[in-house]
Formats: sequence, structure tokens, C-alpha cells
Amino acid sequence: MRQKTVHLTLGLIASFLVVLLILSLLLIQLTTAATTVQTLHGRVIILDPGHGQGNTNIFEGYDEQVRMLALAHRIKPLLEERGATVLMTRPTEEDVILPVRAAMLNRWALEAIRDARQRELEFSESEQGARRVQRDLDEIDRLLAIIQSVIDDPERNAPIYLNFPFDTTYTRAIHPDWRRIFELQNDPLISDNYLVISLHSNATPRPINTALNGVDIFYMSNVRRNNGAYFANYAHERHSFHFANLLIDNIVTTGLNKRGVSPHYFLIIREHNLPAVLVENGFHTNAADRARLQDDAFLDRLAMVYADTISHYFANMDEIPDQVPGRLHDILLDIFGTR
Repeated sequence: MRQKTVHLTLGLIASFLVVLLILSLLLIQLTTAATTVQTLHGRVIILDPGHGQGNTNIFEGYDEQVRMLALAHRIKPLLEERGATVLMTRPTEEDVILPVRAAMLNRWALEAIRDARQRELEFSESEQGARRVQRDLDEIDRLLAIIQSVIDDPERNAPIYLNFPFDTTYTRAIHPDWRRIFELQNDPLISDNYLVISLHSNATPRPINTALNGVDIFYMSNVRRNNGAYFANYAHERHSFHFANLLIDNIVTTGLNKRGVSPHYFLIIREHNLPAVLVENGFHTNAADRARLQDDAFLDRLAMVYADTISHYFANMDEIPDQVPGRLHDILLDIFGTR
């Protein structure tokens, strides 16, 4: 009888331990899942699928605006599952011209800064502090109205406030109001939480060189001579540079070749002061790259690379260098031209 009691007790203990182990494993899984979902909580990622219907690059049945939009719509839910807010400058195939897309980036950033200032006003403990914040809010409202005027009437207002059409003499200085927008965006709220990614596929100039292939990523540099007269205090240059290098090293795991990370002054990374990159996801004039970009399964893998890289970037911001290395390389590019 005693032996049966001992066996029964041991059996109950063993069953209890098994149940405890199962519950522990379930708790670990739930905790891991919750952590994964929330890794991007509070972050804002802006996806810019370049071009649009009627303003695109079509080659051998490949349509850049269609495939880059498809890539953006694959990245978006992956980021949202992890807690991010995802904004798109072009959610449909309808074309949105460059200065309007740039103005949208500025509006979204300035609206976030305004919300933060409004909260600061609500909790202000002194009348002097409240007046200071209210002045900031009034200025932001004035600048938001200017941004909206560019969105509403780009033909008239974009040339006034943006370097558009681009001044090829490299002598134009930034408009004072646009400069003030940039200065306000030099804010930890932006550097710690915002990221702009412009999605493209590349094409060689005519005559087309179908052998060229691989990924290029561009960011805005403060040392590029041909943009220095316009503005040379992009606050998040090192953030953009760091993310660009993380991303290109991860993209090449999909089979696309690595060309490099380079500074440039494309409008979509020039006309705001947010961390930003422009990505050429291979050459659609190259048969192998084009075949990949036309493959839905490949776009699924590529989207996951983007999502994982963005998660890593925000989770490890202490890895961002204090300054961008290779300044000599940038200067030589100015002197001798890009590759």
C-alpha cells in the first residue's frame, strides 16, 4: 500500500512538472511573440514607392511603379505587425509628383513635432514657458500652411520653396521657410523614431547596358559640394548612412549583387531633414535582376529583409556611428564624378 502511495505521489509530481514545463514554454512563446509584435511600437516608417502611373520605367514587360508598389504593400503589414506606424506617399498606382511626395514627408514630421509641442504646452508649469511653446506652435502652423500650399498647388509653389526644378549651377540657397522646417526636424523625436525609404529599381542610360546589375543605396550627405550652397546641415546623415549599410548587406542575402552605398542629392532625400535612403533594388534592365523582381516569392523575401533590417536598426540605435566615415570618398566623388 505504501509503495502504491509513493508511486502515486511521484506520478502526481511528474505530471505537475510536465504541466509546469508546458506552461513555461507557452509563456516564453507568448512573451517572445509580444516582444516581436511591439519591437517597432512608436516608430514611424514612411515608404515611398517611387513614380506612379504614367511616370514610370517599363522594360521587357517589367513596370517599376507596379512592382515597387507591390514591394511596399508587402513591407507595410510586416512592420505594422511589429507595432510600427507605416505611411505611404503613394498607396495606389496613381502618380504623385516628386515635390508633393517630399512635402508630404515634411508635413508628417512637422505634425508629429506639433503634437509634441502641444503636449508640452498642456503640462507647462510657468506662464513664460507656455508663451514660448505657443510661439513655437504658431510658427509650426504657419510652416504647415506653406507645406500644404506645395501639396495643393505644386506647379506654382514647389519652385518657390523647393530646389525644383533642380538648379544645375549648384548656387541656389534654400528658402528661409524651408530651412526653418529643416531646423525644426533636427529633433530627437525625428532621429529616434522616423525613417524614410524610397523604393526603386534601376535602369541604365541609353545605350542600355544589360550587364549592369545589383543594389545601390543613396543617402543625403553634408559634404557634397554640388549641394553645399543649398543646405549643408542634414541632421540625420549618420542615421541614414548607418541604415543604408545595414540594409544593403541584408539585401544581398537574397541573391542580388552589392554595388554600394553612396551620397547623392535626389529630391526625395534632399527636400526634408529626416533619416532617409533611396534604394535601387536591382536593375530591371538586367535579365536576372528583372526576373527576381517579377517573382512574387522573391518580393516576399525582400520585404522580410526590409522589415527585419528596420527592426534591427531601431533596436540597436547605439550602433549608429558618431560621424559618417569615408568623407574623403565623398569629396573624390564630387571631383571625379560618380561611377
